[in-house]
This record gives sequence, structure tokens and C-alpha cells, in this order.
Amino acid sequence: MELQQVASIAGSLGGALGVLAFFPQAYRIVQRRSARDVSLSMYVAIITGCALWMFYSYVYGLVALFVTNAAITIVALVIAALRLRYGREGGPHGS
Repeated sequence: MELQQVASIAGSLGGALGVLAFFPQAYRIVQRRSARDVSLSMYVAIITGCALWMFYSYVYGLVALFVTNAAITIVALVIAALRLRYGREGGPHGS
């Protein structure tokens, strides 16, 4: 196997793990209906960073990098929205 093939596999696995890493947090928020311990500023930084990477990858034609960061952005936006919805003390139903 050539080095470029290994790098492609590593990049694909890294991208998939990068996206999947956010799912446990989203699941926990939905399960508990609470996000008061989730840092909204961290997710804003992640979304901003991904937007900058998407711009970079668009300019240089790096499709895999663009798709990975687009997927992370979508999941991070969902978590940020959940944080806004469930972030206050006790959740929406006072539980």
C-alpha cells in the first residue's frame, strides 16, 4: 500500500471520528433535556473554525476536508441550538 493511500485512509478515519465525537454530547443533552453544563462559546468557536476550514478547502479544492468540516458544523449547530433550548437551569420543564 502506498503512502498516499495510507494518508487517505487516515484522513477518512480522522474525519469520521471528528464528526462522531460530537454525537455523545448531543445524545446526552436530548436524553437529559439539559445543557446547562455545555459551553456555548466553545461551540461558537468550533463552528467558526469549521467555517474557516471550509473556506480554505473550497479555495484549494479539498473536497474531503470541506465535507468533514461541513458535517462537524451541522452537528455543532445542532448542539448549539440544543444549548440555547435546554441551557437554562432545570431545563424547559423545570426538571
